Amino acid sequence: MTRPSPMLTEVGEQVAGAVAAELVAQPWWLRRKATIMLVLQALAWMAGILPVVLSDSPEWFIFVAGGVGFILTTLLNALTVDGVTPSMAPRLAEQAEVAQAEATAPTLPVYTGPTTARE
Repeated sequence: MTRPSPMLTEVGEQVAGAVAAELVAQPWWLRRKATIMLVLQALAWMAGILPVVLSDSPEWFIFVAGGVGFILTTLLNALTVDGVTPSMAPRLAEQAEVAQAEATAPTLPVYTGPTTARE
């Protein structure tokens, strides 16, 4: 799943753990949604080409079938939730680290060197 990194702090480990848990919980097709959509798009173009090649259908039918397939897959992709992939864990953990570092107030420096007070 996720590779443990010595650079991750508690927040990064929590995010990486959450991504790993989501990977286990999500259905298989959600993780492969983009690949499935590309295959369906190719099938839509094939559905437009085959009638033209095998019968006397007009050539513009290729573009109509492919265009309808394109619109449907685009809408389906835009209107559904994407899945989590294993490559997201390190990226999201790193983003959480950066966000936490930006959210914490910087500490003021304290001078611990020699003084002229002769104490």
